[in-house]
Amino acid sequence: MSERVVLAYSGGFDAPVAIGRLAEETGAEVVAVVVDLGRGGDDLETTRRRALDCGAVEAVVADARDEFADQYCLPALRANALHPASALVAPLVAGHVVEAARRHGATTVAHDRAGADRIRFEAGVAALAPDLAVVAVATADAPAEDRPVGRIEPGDPEELVLAFDRGTPVAIDGETVTMPQAVRELNRRAGVSGVGRLTGVRAYETPGASALTTAHQQLEDVTLEPDLLRFKRQVERRWGALVHEGLWFSPLKQALDSFIDTTQRHVSGEVRLVLHGGRAVVTGRRGEESLSDFAVGSGRSRNLPDKIAAT
Repeated sequence: MSERVVLAYSGGFDAPVAIGRLAEETGAEVVAVVVDLGRGGDDLETTRRRALDCGAVEAVVADARDEFADQYCLPALRANALHPASALVAPLVAGHVVEAARRHGATTVAHDRAGADRIRFEAGVAALAPDLAVVAVATADAPAEDRPVGRIEPGDPEELVLAFDRGTPVAIDGETVTMPQAVRELNRRAGVSGVGRLTGVRAYETPGASALTTAHQQLEDVTLEPDLLRFKRQVERRWGALVHEGLWFSPLKQALDSFIDTTQRHVSGEVRLVLHGGRAVVTGRRGEESLSDFAVGSGRSRNLPDKIAAT
């Protein structure tokens, strides 16, 4: 079998150029890997066929929507670092590309990313498979963050209630949801109100990220013991910096994950949000556990109301 190289294929307008250029420069057969975070259907099939028509010997399509929500968005939400969600995409894609390289016997992986995305992707590959060579293929694609998203119309305010169980969203307006369903529903409802899209957004951004993070953070304020909460906020900043730098798979980030998971056993309750004009505003919150279970200060305790209290 000929030498093969696995390409993280973005499917952008100029992305097909990368396949021919990569084959020419390396003399290898190109396997294109498309990681789907929501395009689906005909668009995804069109992308797959375009890759094959441009010379890829195989085009692998990975439906990563649920994986992205459960394994990347949820840890980021618990760390109050879900927004922007774009930093979570590179390690996800790196994992699928490395898996494809192993399956197809490739010793090289390639990508057409630039800037911070390039750093994060290459750091992910290096952590998962340091034996693989990494090649960057230049294209003329415009950076996604520069694409306008249009004017946000004011519209009518929309109110919703998010329920959390141990730091995980489990219901919206009383309807049970999984994490992937919560992400999709908040993308839809917050996206209509322009939440998270005030100054532009990447094609793979989640408009509901701001709403989810705002609700989760506010619930922590009334369910976590104050000293623990203050220290967690420090941990969150370091966690976010590691992810921003592309160190998703680092030992320190994994250790911080363990600490954050421990704090979430008390983060259960409900948060009322109003979505309007590009903002998610908390108008009420209720925790299931009373902070009177914890010692606060010099013998004082904080109690939570039985009903959602207006902030």
